[in-house]
Amino acid sequence: MSSEIENENEFLAELNHAAGPLLKLGLYNSPGEFIKDVTSDLIKHKIQFYKKQLKTFEIKYSMPFDALSRKLETGASIPEEDDWMEWEAAENMLKVWKKAAIETGISA
Repeated sequence: MSSEIENENEFLAELNHAAGPLLKLGLYNSPGEFIKDVTSDLIKHKIQFYKKQLKTFEIKYSMPFDALSRKLETGASIPEEDDWMEWEAAENMLKVWKKAAIETGISA
């Protein structure tokens, strides 16, 4: 239980450190407004980042991820395997960030 309190106190201290100056400047009316704004910006940024990464791979290979996956089943070079792993990770991360947007009610 004391661990939870310490974590909560640490969280509140960090929140005050990050949001406090912006609240004092009148940029936000409450810590909640600050959290919602920062969270929304972060989620939107991450979604755009991974979409851009996926588009780069699609252009490079002139095909979608699934098509490259099937093509590489018969053999791949090390750079192709590296790209495939990075591409797969980007696909997975985009799904996670889109889920985060849905769960937080952010339209991205």
